[in-house]
Amino acid sequence: MMALVRPVPLTGSDQPVSATPAIYRGFTVRETAGATAVVRIFDHASAASGTVLEEITLAANGSARELYGAGLLTTNGIYVQIVSGAVSGSIRIG
Repeated sequence: MMALVRPVPLTGSDQPVSATPAIYRGFTVRETAGATAVVRIFDHASAASGTVLEEITLAANGSARELYGAGLLTTNGIYVQIVSGAVSGSIRIG
C-alpha cells in the first residue's frame, strides 16, 4: 500500500515547499505562457542550492507529471526554483 501524498501548490515563483526533511514523491507541472520553462527541485529548505532532486524542462504549452511510489527522502527540506518560463502545478510530498 502506497503512503498518502500531499500536493503543495506551486506559486509560479521560487518557493520553499518543506522546511524540514520530507519524502519527495513527484510533481505535476504545466507551462502557462507559451514559451519553454525549466523547473529545478532541490534538497534544501530555503534556497536553490544543494542536491538537485529533479529538473523538469517543458516545451511551450507542455506539461509533465511523475509520481514516485517509494519517494526520495530529503535531509534538508524541499525548495523549487523556476529557472525560466511560467508554470502552474504542484509538488507531491509524503
